[in-house]
Amino acid sequence: MEWSIVVNAFIGMLAILNPIGNMPIFLEHVENETPKVQRAVALLMTLSIFILLATFFVCGNGILTVFGITIPAFRLAGGIIILTVGLRMLQGKSKFESHGIETAAASGSTFDQARNRLSHILVPVAMPLFIGPGSITTVVLYAEKSTSFAMAAMMLLVLLVCSITVGVVLVSSRYIFNKIGPNGTQIVIRFMGMILCAIAMQFMIDGVSQLLPGVLDSTFTHAGD
Repeated sequence: MEWSIVVNAFIGMLAILNPIGNMPIFLEHVENETPKVQRAVALLMTLSIFILLATFFVCGNGILTVFGITIPAFRLAGGIIILTVGLRMLQGKSKFESHGIETAAASGSTFDQARNRLSHILVPVAMPLFIGPGSITTVVLYAEKSTSFAMAAMMLLVLLVCSITVGVVLVSSRYIFNKIGPNGTQIVIRFMGMILCAIAMQFMIDGVSQLLPGVLDSTFTHAGD
């Protein structure tokens, strides 16, 4: 078990999902709902995020094979995408700008209202706010590193823990936002952006090392992991 890859995957996925940075946008989309409906929407959103991540983890490499895309090429392209997301976060910008939408009809049970609200905000909040090109790329690249059943199971567990973490933040979003405020949110966004930039550069270094074996110092590559 390559625990360094597992830890790197957890940090990378959590950084690119960016629950603290995306929290204000989620709040904007549910601000007209009752607290109970907001929490229910957050829980359904968590489940949706995990299902989407797991789907791309399981099917990602197959999709690359169908389109004839090599892993080095995907690492380089993915590194550029993740770097773009990281640079935007370093500038204090969100991955998606929202102007809010109307509230869902307040009828039926809390779960029914939450499901109705989710149907309105699955796009663009779940995709591409949380599950965008950067997160999809990251999941596929880490799936390629999962060369054993135990490693794949551990990676799926990492995705589950990351999704639950996002869910906890969303459920507590109003309380957290009131505590840390806009300035605290910006600090978290910029820090996570720096982490993403470093991860993106590592993906690109690994891609180049696969294309040009023996040229780069193997101490700084993970292409063979």
